[in-house]
Amino acid sequence: MQRSWFLSKASRAVSQEFRVFFKKEFGLRVRNGHWYREALTHASLQNSLGDTEQANERLEFLGDSILGAVASDLVFFLYPQDDEGVLTQRKSRLVSRKTLNKIGIELGLTPFIHSKFETESIPPTVIGNALEALIGAMYMDHGYRKTKRALRDALMRHGARQILESSEDFKSRLHHWSQVETKELEYEVIEITGVDGNKLFEAVLLVDGHRAAKGSGSSKKKAEQEAARIALEQGEWRHQNE
Repeated sequence: MQRSWFLSKASRAVSQEFRVFFKKEFGLRVRNGHWYREALTHASLQNSLGDTEQANERLEFLGDSILGAVASDLVFFLYPQDDEGVLTQRKSRLVSRKTLNKIGIELGLTPFIHSKFETESIPPTVIGNALEALIGAMYMDHGYRKTKRALRDALMRHGARQILESSEDFKSRLHHWSQVETKELEYEVIEITGVDGNKLFEAVLLVDGHRAAKGSGSSKKKAEQEAARIALEQGEWRHQNE
């Protein structure tokens, strides 16, 4: 059944339960409850809203921009060695619809969303959108500086670093670098037999014909990825071969 956590449909105040939730998750107090009620009001209720009420699309738009700025700041300082292309990939993973849906659910935001859906059947996308709108409400209530700090802490607490570093494609990162620097990449892969009799592949990465790194793995793809990872982490060869 739909659970309403607001004091009344017409009221601008929000419930004590929401205030406790917000303080616990973001470390901030609710000052102007109007913004939070709007942030958690889904468009499915649009026809039943009063003249001074509206659903959360506008705050979702605002929250998306605030989240983008905070995510950019986060990856910029967490990964000082990454170039623009890699930073963009990391940021995209953090602000993706899949990530927002996941974090919204983990936060426990679902019961606070006011919609025509029953609480148990609210779609993940609606939860992710509500999270963006909540970020917009936080900004309107507390300004950018406090919102940035609160959001950054919440993201890190809910696995931001794992998300930023998940499914790392080292070959793509290296390929992007080679395009920018007009370098030619080549992988030489050979198959060898491991000590236990299993197949093992060894990949040597060449940059403009110079050996940059060597990696191994249970497949050609894994060996190439390992060679690319080692090359990116070591980095000295970039200057040696210039």
